Amino acid sequence: MPPPEEKWLTKTFLASIFLGLGGFLYGFDSGIITPSLALGSFVTYFNKPDAPLRGAIVSVYQAGAWLGSASVGVTSDRLGRRKAIAFGCTWGVLGGALMAGAAHVAMLIVGRLLVGFAVGTITGVAPVFGAEIAKTHERARITAVNQMMVAWGFFIALWTGVGEGKWANANQWRLGFAIQAIPALILGVGVFFIGESPRWLCLTGRYEEAEKAFRNWHYDGSNDEWCRSEFSLIQTNIAEEAQERRLGWVDLVRTPPFRRRLFVGSFVWAAAMLSGISFVQYFQTAIYATLQFDQDQQLLVSGLYGCVAPIACILSLFFVDRIGRKKILITSSALLSVSYLIITILAALYPAKPGMPTNAAAQKGLIACIFLVSANYSALLGPMTWIIPPEVFTTELRAKANAVVQVIHYSISLVITQCSPIALERVGWKYYILFILTNALCAFIFAVAYPETRGKSLEQIDEIFGDIQTKRDIEFHPEKNVSEKNGSEVMEVAK
Repeated sequence: MPPPEEKWLTKTFLASIFLGLGGFLYGFDSGIITPSLALGSFVTYFNKPDAPLRGAIVSVYQAGAWLGSASVGVTSDRLGRRKAIAFGCTWGVLGGALMAGAAHVAMLIVGRLLVGFAVGTITGVAPVFGAEIAKTHERARITAVNQMMVAWGFFIALWTGVGEGKWANANQWRLGFAIQAIPALILGVGVFFIGESPRWLCLTGRYEEAEKAFRNWHYDGSNDEWCRSEFSLIQTNIAEEAQERRLGWVDLVRTPPFRRRLFVGSFVWAAAMLSGISFVQYFQTAIYATLQFDQDQQLLVSGLYGCVAPIACILSLFFVDRIGRKKILITSSALLSVSYLIITILAALYPAKPGMPTNAAAQKGLIACIFLVSANYSALLGPMTWIIPPEVFTTELRAKANAVVQVIHYSISLVITQCSPIALERVGWKYYILFILTNALCAFIFAVAYPETRGKSLEQIDEIFGDIQTKRDIEFHPEKNVSEKNGSEVMEVAK
């Protein structure tokens, strides 16, 4: 195992920052619609869209991401990790161009659909790619880079909105939409200048290329023995998978251990969406509007909100590999529930009504809690969504499973983004109660149902779920329920 004192600026870490352009695109695309909905020029140009149409403009992005993530299981395994990312970037460039040149709301929606497809594809592949090239001790940090880049994308988007608000031009809103195409173009071209995933090359039987790629990623001039032994372990593990029956989509739910993997990988994203972060991110200007803030105040506060996440994400890189995944998940969801409880109480007791005096202290407290939600999510729960799904699946099922995970992610996000503006308009502060309950429930489920995977190699994680025995049962005893086996049998096979 590589020494823990190994420096951060490894080739894999630098590559993860570049792959994080996919996360940056996700953050920017998600963030740029927030100030746009607050710009008078945008609202006027599109004939003052009502709450359902505003929800559709936001949520169609999630629909596109749903389609993109659904395609990842095929494109990532057939084309390879790099080509699948480039494929997604192509749609991001086209979608950004359509949105920037939108002549009517239908064109805007189609462009947003295509950008969503790009993001769904890229975010479905990039974390898998990062996890497959990372060493065990740096895997969490490398995959958590995605969350940091999402935060920076959101930060740039919100301050682009602030700049648009200061630019006295009827087409001010087009600038941010045009910028979307830039990271997609850079990532789509640049991804071919980095090495392919050695594990994917092994999966396709190209072992010589895989070993060369592995050494290109990890050889530092003095760790030849570690490179040989580590690649041998990876090659043996994947070769054993290839010798058995080829695993397909149905195998994700065929046995209890595989279903548990799918639950663990999927629920962390479900918890992230049920945390209410997408509601806060997309519709925070609407929340500020309920506090009787004008356009400039809404844009400024949203810009300040965007400053919180990048700082929190950078801080998370220093402890995300040192603290157990489970402890982080429980703590984050519990604190989120408390934050929403305070927001609900303040909004209920000190409502801001037109023409009536407002309680400035209550307004500041509510905004502080919204900022706290961002800090909590960005430092704790957010990074876990990128770390856990890629690491809990086997190499053969990783791309397919991550596609399912992202479909679940974007499905829940679509529902929340479509319903949130309507709910906020009709029930106001009562809508926040939903997130008190969902976060409390998620904290409980993390406590009772999640395993700890910190410090385990991707191959060692097989032992946590018992998949070595499971795959052999599928091959030789398909009628036997693996859950009937006792722990000693599973461990004996694993040894």
